[in-house]
Amino acid sequence: MPTDRVNGAPLPRPPVVPERVALFATYALAMLLFFRGPILSGFDLGYGDRGDGLIEISLLEHWRNVLTGASHWATTGYFYPYAGTLGYNDGYFLYGLVYSFWRLFADPFLADTLNIATFKTIGFFAAYRLVSHSLGWGHRSGLFVALIVTIASGMVNQAGHAQLHIIALLPVAMMLIIAIVRAERAGQKARARIGAVALAALLAAWLMTAYYTAWFTILFSALYGLFYIILTMPLRPRAFAKAVRPHIATIATGIGSFAVFIVPFLVTYLPKKWETGGHHYFDHVYNQVNPIDLINVGRDNYVWGWIFRLFRALIPDTGAAESMIDGEHITGFPVLLFILILIAAWRIIVRGSTAPGQPVSPALRALALALIVSWLLTLKLFGHSLWYLVFRLAPGASGIRVVLRYQLFLVLPALLLVVAAHRARAYRLLRTRSMLMGGLLALLVGEQLTGASAALLSRSVQRRALWAIPAPPPQCRAFYVVAARKFEPMFGHEALNSLYPHNVDAMFLAERWNVPTINGFSTFNPPDWAFANPLAPDYESRVATYAQRHRLQGLCRLDMRKAKPWTMMPETP
Repeated sequence: MPTDRVNGAPLPRPPVVPERVALFATYALAMLLFFRGPILSGFDLGYGDRGDGLIEISLLEHWRNVLTGASHWATTGYFYPYAGTLGYNDGYFLYGLVYSFWRLFADPFLADTLNIATFKTIGFFAAYRLVSHSLGWGHRSGLFVALIVTIASGMVNQAGHAQLHIIALLPVAMMLIIAIVRAERAGQKARARIGAVALAALLAAWLMTAYYTAWFTILFSALYGLFYIILTMPLRPRAFAKAVRPHIATIATGIGSFAVFIVPFLVTYLPKKWETGGHHYFDHVYNQVNPIDLINVGRDNYVWGWIFRLFRALIPDTGAAESMIDGEHITGFPVLLFILILIAAWRIIVRGSTAPGQPVSPALRALALALIVSWLLTLKLFGHSLWYLVFRLAPGASGIRVVLRYQLFLVLPALLLVVAAHRARAYRLLRTRSMLMGGLLALLVGEQLTGASAALLSRSVQRRALWAIPAPPPQCRAFYVVAARKFEPMFGHEALNSLYPHNVDAMFLAERWNVPTINGFSTFNPPDWAFANPLAPDYESRVATYAQRHRLQGLCRLDMRKAKPWTMMPETP
């Protein structure tokens, strides 16, 4: 801050813009930039698409039914008559609670958008608080981190995967960890243990909501803890035990609380893990980070998109492009920010200082090591990757398919490194060459922006189609779908179209009517699921075989192409 002098003592000048005004103005800018697609459509468009978007909303409707007492928490309205079907996909628990509140005022599609807005709001203010107060790095640093975290290029491009927005809880978890450590060091044992219980509850609820980001958080924390111990603790067993002994009670409180809070997650997901086997390593290889993915912001990025348009022009095969630089691969960091991350990591890890005479703390060096090492683990070179070690050694790694999403998790840790390494120079440049600094900040914000939008699910289109479907007859105890819509363009390509439209419509309708369906589609499906290609000649025989195997009674058939859409099927013997 610029200073005046009174009697030789420096006094801070009042800021040009009050902190609270700057905070809420930056928040408004961040939300406008992130939600400009839904806003410009008059909130007709929501995040996601005809497939995954409806699946997510169906799961949120499930939690609404749970809260009203209409459904068992672990069994969804689809994949009937299987129980515990929540375990085939992310659980969306915390999302479901927030969404159910918004459903008091909005339809499912608008409530879904408001749910995402709620978590983006949590992420913005938690990131600001983490940087400006918990870390004590100042108001301006907090604004910068909160803004970039909210509009990060990778998150904008992957916003259709709604479960990823739960990364908003990461700064909350970091603040809890900092508070626990400080309370423990200050001898405030009760406060530290309350914080440990809160952190355990947060992580358990997070796992029950979105597995990927929660698991990434635990993996990163384990690596951070390992590097911190190596840098600060005596490695001889007796000396190590002596250093840890005063904190055993708090550590045990956290671990014990987590063991209790995680029981619903284990009850839900372990049976399905044993049933399905999880993902295979080949799935991981296909979705690992290619070197170009480190800076892959997509063809539509306003600043760096030309790089990927050029790269794409060199790959005439659309399928090859999808597997190399498109789709899930668009998770990288913009070029300028990526360079700043590498410089920050070099200064902190190799040089051990961010400026002459300013050595870095072991905590900051451990953060940099955890970021760089874990990032390298995801990198694929010549078809090979060190992620194989993670897959084989880390518990729960088989639940991860798209390793590329780890780059989205790294946004906040990377920004913390950048601010820690560069903030002194940035403040100095702001005082001496404010125009240049302003231009750099504008570029750091501008390079996050893209012309692409993941807001593809039209509220009006879906309401017109789904609200036109009559409810099933009273004698219908379960149903299946042949066609829920009369006319509809193909979803994606033929393979996707054979899997998604009729199944995801059935999922949504089952939750809306509280009438179960044998249809459904998820990350994993039941062992005898066979409900693709509803217009194929053998679809009815597949349904009949399934109904007979499970002794289903009161099964009815929905086909909106017919004058009378509902048909009761013959009772199974």
